[in-house]
Amino acid sequence: MRIANKPASESAPGTHRPEERPLYEPPRLRTSEEGARPTSWLEFFFDLVFVVAVDQLARRLEHNVTGHGALVYLALYAPVWWAWVGFVLYTDRFGTDDISDRFLTLLQIGAVLVIAAAALHATSDRALAFALAYGAFRLVLAVRYGMAAHYVRKTRKECARQSVGFAVAGLLWIASAAVPAPWRFWMWGVGFAIDLLTPFASPRMHHLVPPDPDHIEERFGTFINISLGEGFVGLVESMRDRPWSGAVLATAGLSLLIGFSIWWGFFDTLDRAPIAEVRERHRTGPYKIWIFAHLPLAAGVAAAGIAVGDLTREAHAGELEDSLRWLACAMVALCYVAHGIVHIAYAKAGGGRRAWGIVARKLLTIAAALLLGVVGTGLSAVAVAGVLACAAGVQVLWNIRDRARAGKGADPGPGLVGARPSA
Repeated sequence: MRIANKPASESAPGTHRPEERPLYEPPRLRTSEEGARPTSWLEFFFDLVFVVAVDQLARRLEHNVTGHGALVYLALYAPVWWAWVGFVLYTDRFGTDDISDRFLTLLQIGAVLVIAAAALHATSDRALAFALAYGAFRLVLAVRYGMAAHYVRKTRKECARQSVGFAVAGLLWIASAAVPAPWRFWMWGVGFAIDLLTPFASPRMHHLVPPDPDHIEERFGTFINISLGEGFVGLVESMRDRPWSGAVLATAGLSLLIGFSIWWGFFDTLDRAPIAEVRERHRTGPYKIWIFAHLPLAAGVAAAGIAVGDLTREAHAGELEDSLRWLACAMVALCYVAHGIVHIAYAKAGGGRRAWGIVARKLLTIAAALLLGVVGTGLSAVAVAGVLACAAGVQVLWNIRDRARAGKGADPGPGLVGARPSA
């Protein structure tokens, strides 16, 4: 990861913020003329804190492993993930890492910690705290876009629209704290809808301030990497609290293979072409598909960490509970659905037949995971983990075969999108 605290290429990766820079720098356009746009230490710190909230949301599935519980988890995860996306896109466009930037980020980090603390009971005892914290997070983003509207004349109209949209959404969330359930949750839904649609009310924003392909790819990749690492906390806790046996170690090893296969399938074919399309061809379709593909991937990765912890915890049982089997199968399938959507974005950004071929391959793993959920009644945790590891691992073997064929100069066949030079 390239990390720097000075805008673009003005400093070497990893250096501190030079004293000669002004303490206060108003928002400004981050343009390609500045050079590379490394991730700042502040952004990286924000991600590490944010993943705490993601982990706490996923832990809801430890207490309510049902279809309803999974749907509530996904419904809560979506706005929280979208809040992170809002922070990323703002800093990519206007971030300066000055004292105001750091102070506003501190306020958002505080809101994230409250969201994390309230996550387990976000629909019951801590709903008020969750709503207030989330609303406050969105209001800070509204303030940031308001500042950008004031200082950046080129994007004034677009920034003003986003500031108003995020402010309305934030105020709805805050107002919901005074409303009893179930009306409170309807207000959350309306607030999230406004949040989600606000960027679409400013379609020219992407053309006026195109995303930096390297920076955006790095930011989203970092978030998935951290989420995958955090997901293994549940696995470690399961191993820590139980005597180690052959079944426990086998289940843990297979769970590691599942997680590693999900990582491999995403990162070995990672391609910034959909992001580059915005700047080079003024096409935003592949870019939007690519961004929204990360929602099911991030949600699936976080929940899969809980699922593999459950598998290891039940490794001694002769038969795994249906709900635990379904959680593991559904979350692995969700991760590969996200893989498939990512490759649809690659296909639309120039990947063509190769990218569509890899989408077809992902369908096989998705089908295998869901079929295991349907017919796997009576299987042990080790058996379930083994089947899922095989279903996920076959994607890795396909990728290795393609890489080997490409190294020998042969046509690698469909799926080797990552080897195609990005625009």
